[in-house]
Amino acid sequence: MGKYLNKEQIFDAEGGEDLYANEEQLKARLDYFEKKIQAQTEDTPVEEQIKNLLEIGRIQVERYRGSDAWEKAFSAFDIARDNELWELAVEACDVMFLSEGPDALKALGHALWLGITFPIDPELTVAMLQHLVEESPKGAGTRAIAAATAYYITSMRCSAEDDLTFFASQMMASVADEHSHVTDQSMFDLWRKTLQLDKPEVFLKKLSGAVDQLVADDWWVDRGKIKAKLDAEGK
Repeated sequence: MGKYLNKEQIFDAEGGEDLYANEEQLKARLDYFEKKIQAQTEDTPVEEQIKNLLEIGRIQVERYRGSDAWEKAFSAFDIARDNELWELAVEACDVMFLSEGPDALKALGHALWLGITFPIDPELTVAMLQHLVEESPKGAGTRAIAAATAYYITSMRCSAEDDLTFFASQMMASVADEHSHVTDQSMFDLWRKTLQLDKPEVFLKKLSGAVDQLVADDWWVDRGKIKAKLDAEGK
């Protein structure tokens, strides 16, 4: 665990000299990936094309160049969507969200829908749900729904002993405490049952409503086509 969750802060230096050094490192990385993109040919694998764009997007997020980060990430998303590379599409949405652009929450909505619809890396899905927890007001039901979904995802895609499962359970406990001052297991069990957070058919429907609000009926993917294909494949 750690690829998507608990990202280290790049700009944590105390002195201006260290900040300058970090900026120089970021510029060097930026130059490296820009040259990789320039060297791409028709034979360059699609996954590599997407990852190069995402690396530049992440670097620009770290440099507080949100507009360029969004542009690169959206280009990556387009390619990933057209090639049905859904995990990379979610990564692109994550970069768009982190760019803090005008449609950042819309990007988060897409990341949530795709991350739950497809069995991608569970840590990436949980990271998107963590974003939703952090973006929702303290005490809001959306925080509880997002945390419950994160725990549900880990229970379906990870073992009970997995670090990610523990992380999701701790996130849910923290949300419970903020929401209703839950301090022990019996109170937690009652809180979870009262809010029907033990019933996926209930909280997933509520999460779907929250996602619809984020996207505001401006979908970048054809959900009907995706659902039809998954149904045909028996997934």
